[in-house]
Amino acid sequence: MPHTQKPALEAAVDPHVTAAITLALALAAVTLCYAAACWIWPFKACRKCDGTGKRRSPSGRAFRLCRRCDGTGRRLRAGRWIYNHLSGIRRDAR
Repeated sequence: MPHTQKPALEAAVDPHVTAAITLALALAAVTLCYAAACWIWPFKACRKCDGTGKRRSPSGRAFRLCRRCDGTGRRLRAGRWIYNHLSGIRRDAR
């Protein structure tokens, strides 16, 4: 029984290979878009105070500054925080 090889076109049309390539390309696109968002917009609205920088006191009568964002209403994105941290390590190593 001779061993036959699949033609190159048939191997490329395999549904498992096509799904893996599509998934890899989608993951790469999402990662690049998030990296671009972290570069262009390093801050996002604080989730605790909805970006206002103020929170109601426990009594509900007065406002206080949000402790999570220090009253700015903005927080550093996780991706930007990781980038800044790694840049600091690299800078300190020099």
